[in-house]
Amino acid sequence: MTEDPATRAERVAMFYDLMGTFLDAVYGDNLHYGYWSDEHDPATLAQAQTRLNDELAGRLAVGPGDHVLDVGCGTGGPTRHVARVTGAEVSGVSLSGRQVERAGELAVKEGLADRVRFARADATALPYPDRCFDAALALEVLVHVPDKAAALDQVHRVLRPGGRLVLAELTLVRPMDDAQARIWSTMPMSTPPAAPAYVELVRTAGFEVVDVVDAGPHVRRSHQATREAVARERERLAGTYGPRVLRQVSEAVLDLQAVAESCLGYLLLTAHKPG
Repeated sequence: MTEDPATRAERVAMFYDLMGTFLDAVYGDNLHYGYWSDEHDPATLAQAQTRLNDELAGRLAVGPGDHVLDVGCGTGGPTRHVARVTGAEVSGVSLSGRQVERAGELAVKEGLADRVRFARADATALPYPDRCFDAALALEVLVHVPDKAAALDQVHRVLRPGGRLVLAELTLVRPMDDAQARIWSTMPMSTPPAAPAYVELVRTAGFEVVDVVDAGPHVRRSHQATREAVARERERLAGTYGPRVLRQVSEAVLDLQAVAESCLGYLLLTAHKPG
């Protein structure tokens, strides 16, 4: 049975509202994968996450006077980074009220509140008028959206002609077996398509694809880094969640990482809306 979109949105929002403290401890301000140059790269997870932010900011090709949309902004780490390094204004949206509140607090703390703003919104129903953004970033958000075509249609709608879309997303490189599919379904995520299917979804939404990069080898160390962070933070988080809940949460995250490491890749895609 297909899940009602409103129910799906509520599940995603609840997950991030309840798991915020845990995810902040494991991933810091950037709730996403890191980017390593190769297997010998000594970067920490935090350094690799910043490197991915730099990669995405460069692909957006924006500057002062431009307005960027960050779809699924989390607690706003990439949002603030793009604003800081490019000088552009950036608006971020998330389904999680807790994330929107935290993102706003961090923007004030970092002196970026004049150029960064956040709102609670669904990627498939963006609360913005047509043609109001110069670029859009979708960073590991469509994995939470079963109707990816609807989300891409919305991004296309709010972009000005010539506007850029930068997509960074998990892709399926081999089918999940039944056990892996059950683990994946315990989280509010949909099974991602393969990379060629993502490219076709972007084209069908009306974009012209500029560049596609298989970034799987560059982000793969994120799985081990996540396992290390969970082990490192477990004792500190026990007081917040309690030992039993924390054990369940930790095991669920580690099981999910094992599935991702076995079955998923990672795509960096740049596209633009024709003029």
